[in-house]
This record gives sequence, structure tokens and C-alpha cells, in this order.
Amino acid sequence: MSAHDGRLLIIFYDEVPTTEAVSLALLDHTGISFAAFAKRDDHSEKAAMWTRDPLGFLPSGRLAIDADRETIDALLTSPLATNLGGVAYLCEGITPLMPDLNVGERFSGTLQLCCFQRRADINAAQLQQYWLEEHTGVALSTQNTLGYRQNRVSRSGEPHFDGIVEEYFPPEASHSMEAFFADGDNETRMWEHIENLTKSSERFLDLDRSEVIHLSDTRII
Repeated sequence: MSAHDGRLLIIFYDEVPTTEAVSLALLDHTGISFAAFAKRDDHSEKAAMWTRDPLGFLPSGRLAIDADRETIDALLTSPLATNLGGVAYLCEGITPLMPDLNVGERFSGTLQLCCFQRRADINAAQLQQYWLEEHTGVALSTQNTLGYRQNRVSRSGEPHFDGIVEEYFPPEASHSMEAFFADGDNETRMWEHIENLTKSSERFLDLDRSEVIHLSDTRII
């Protein structure tokens, strides 16, 4: 498990730029150790059954950038997000499971992006405890997750979110609840996992203020 040195997420809600435009926009910025660009396409639409859009702010793409703090600060003060047509979210958090993704490679499955607001009856310290400390193990043990990054938003654009979760799932999880919840053909165990995951999630996030979409993710740096 590793903590983020600095993490910037740019979320797209309308048109999504081309991969070439994103790569070109990042050329002038040194200090970036990881950048991945995700968007909706025919591949990700196979996982449409998992989409949730109660707020009407469903993302259509996401650019994730890991870099040293100086570079992140420079990116935040630059017109990068505006020029690309996205909204910037400065994040801190942890990566319990780093996805196996090489530069230039598209992840074989899908990236589940969950942008959420915390429950109104908990504070920032409780969000930290319930989500980044107690929920992590539950999420990894109840889902067939191949990559997991928890991003606590420290500076939010609009729409406002308190947390953004990136979870990578294998191709078969796109259309199979059994495959998604890591149970094979064991339906009883699958429902136990769903119950445990839901109970843990509802401690900190408001399900009626949570956007969920599956995207195709490609690492560009």
C-alpha cells in the first residue's frame, strides 16, 4: 500500500479530448511519474449495467496524474484542465493495489470510477477512518479488484465531491455479478459479499449522491 505524493484528477463531464491532445498537453510538465487517460467507448459500454447517475453529473472521462508536489502545484495553476475541457480535483489518499498497466497499454478490463459525497452526518476525520482505514480491506475482499486507488478530494471543482474511487475489474466483471464480486459460481457467497460491501460503504458515502461509470483506461506516462 502506498500513499500519493501528489495526485490530480481531471474529470470530464461533456466532450472528452483525444488521447493525442492529452499527451501533447502534458509534454511541457516534468515530474510526472504516472498519467492515465480513461474514457467511455464500445469496450467500457459492456459494463453499462453498473452505471449510477443520481446527480446528473455522470463523468465521460478521467485523466489521472501522479507527480511531485511542485509539479502538481504547477498543473493546478496552469490552464490544463480548462484547456482540455475538464474539472480539476486535487487529491490525497492511498493506493492499496496498483493496477498492472504499462505505458501505452489499455487495461484489458474496465475502470470503475465512483465520485461521491460523504454522508451529511459525518465529518472529515470520520471519512478518513471509515473509508481510508476500515473500508479498504472490505472492498478488496468482496470484489474481484485488479487495481484500487482511493482519492480523498482536498480541493474540489464543481460538481463537488469528497472522494473519488478508481477500481479496476477484469473483462468478465463487466456483465457478471458473480465475476464482479469475486465468487465464481457461488451465488450465496456473492450475496454475502454484496451485503458486507454495502454495509461498509453506507457508513461514509451517500449512495444518492454518488456517480458510478465504467471507462476504458490507457496509461500515457
